[in-house]
Amino acid sequence: MRLTSLAVAATVLAGLLSSAPSTPAAHADDYYTCFFGRTTPGENGYYDLAAQICDVKGVDVVIKVISGATGMHRCRTAFSWNGFVDAKRCRPEP
Repeated sequence: MRLTSLAVAATVLAGLLSSAPSTPAAHADDYYTCFFGRTTPGENGYYDLAAQICDVKGVDVVIKVISGATGMHRCRTAFSWNGFVDAKRCRPEP
């Protein structure tokens, strides 16, 4: 009986995981908000953005920074870990 329950649970979990979207869902406000951020020069007129106290990941994201490098930044890639964000190839977002 217990083995049957485990098999059913594994099948349900596999179904849920296979139906999950492969790309991150769009943020409700069309941008992510971070409390603090700083920029460093990048290549070809772009810059990199390091931000804190936010959860951002994806491709071609807009990040709003409240303190430090204030404003809106459009970044080609962004990765978040434990509230820290590392975004690459950023530019100001009007």
